[in-house]
Order: sequence, then structure tokens, then C-alpha cells
Amino acid sequence: MAMDMDAEFYSRVADRFGGYFSDARSTDVFVDGRPEDLFDEWVIALGGARARLLDVGCADGRSLLRTSLVYEAVKGIDLSSSMLESAVRNRDAVSASNVTFELCDAAETGFPDDHLDVVTSRRGPLFLDEFKRVLRPGGTLVYMGIGEQDARELKEEFERGQNFGSWNDGPLAGEVARDMSKSGFLVTKKREFRFEEFYHSAGDLDTFLHAVPILDDYDSMADKSAFDRYVAAAAEAAGVRLSRHWFIVQAQKPMTAGTSHS
Repeated sequence: MAMDMDAEFYSRVADRFGGYFSDARSTDVFVDGRPEDLFDEWVIALGGARARLLDVGCADGRSLLRTSLVYEAVKGIDLSSSMLESAVRNRDAVSASNVTFELCDAAETGFPDDHLDVVTSRRGPLFLDEFKRVLRPGGTLVYMGIGEQDARELKEEFERGQNFGSWNDGPLAGEVARDMSKSGFLVTKKREFRFEEFYHSAGDLDTFLHAVPILDDYDSMADKSAFDRYVAAAAEAAGVRLSRHWFIVQAQKPMTAGTSHS
């Protein structure tokens, strides 16, 4: 199985930081609520004694483990072997015997048709046809994505980045919801979140940018001029501000086939 560019990036992050996190210090202000908390709430509400869940792009598994207790069987898949090694360590630390991890391409999960109750993806890949195939009728997809306004000021300063220029188009949350509908899902919930991260120092922001794919191939030395300009413009009493924009969409596979929407 060939490792794609995203997998290579996340493997570097896991090798450097020991998982999908860094020691960058920040103070976060969630004006619309904390998206991770609501995502967990929605996923936990879908659980049950016999429920089966697949988490796509599970990284180091920490997020998945927060919701795994209410499911009978949970599998996390990722294309980064380094992230999965971290995931196994995190699972073993909490003795979550119902959770397994596998190196697997989300485009071809290997599950039988109509097998799963829930598929989740937190800022991971979105293969709608495959997810619909493996979900049972009435099963649910819960997806967290990055909004078009996420870190816009930073990307404009660097003149590149994740979904660069998407703020000139329509809302990405709406685009994802439409794609789900076209694939035959019934969209049941959608929420957008704006929040601020205040990094305690320029060094903390620099560390953070190495741990996330916000900027393409971020390099502390090569990008120093753009980084310094951004820090000068975004520095506030609370720290160096980074404006974030995420969304969550929940959708259900219909109980009967043949309900695709145009």
C-alpha cells in the first residue's frame, strides 16, 4: 500500500511529537461552543450495546477513544503507520479491548455491505460511496471538516495553504452537505463553529504549524519573513491570534435503497 502525501505528513508529526498533538501552548476561545465536544456528543448518542463504528483517519486514536465505550466494536483506520503505533499505545493505556486499529485506505475499507452502524471522520477523508456501502440502512455518517474561513489571514500572508482561496466560493459545509445528498444520504444535522486560538508566543505558533497541515510544507527558515509579518499583525494581549472555522455534518443512509438526490 503506497503512502500518500497526507500520510507522510502525519507520520512525520507522529515521529516528532509522539502522536497528533504538539506542546504548543495556546488559550482557545470557543464563541460557538467547542466542536470536538459536540462531535463526541453526537457520536456517543448513536452508540449502543451492539453498535459497530468505523473511524476514518483516526490518527493517534485519542479522539476515537473518547467515544468508544458506548460501542460493541470499534475500528480506527489510517494510512500512517506511525500514527497507528501511537494509537495502539493510547488504546492499551486505557484497556479499550473493543477497539482495533488497521493500516487501511478509506476508499476501500474491506467491510461487507450494510455492516456498520456509524462511520466517523474528523477532518479526514470523505469517500461517500464507500461509506454508504458499508453502513447499514439507517446507519449514520458524522463528518467534521475545515471551513473556508479557517486561518484565512495566515494563509493570505503566506499566499498558500489548506483550501487556499476557498473563501471566494460558497460555504464548504454546504458543499459537503450537498455532496452527501447527491450520494444518497439524508443530511440530518449541520453546525458551523468560529473560534480563536491565542498562541502564548511566536515559538508556540511555529511549533503548532509543524504539527498541522494548515500550510503546505511549512518551514521555519524558508517562511520566516511571512511568519514574522503574520505574528506582527496578529499579536494581541492574549497572544498571537489564529482564527479557526470548522463544521460538522451528520447524515443518515436511508432505510430503503434508491433515494439518491440530484
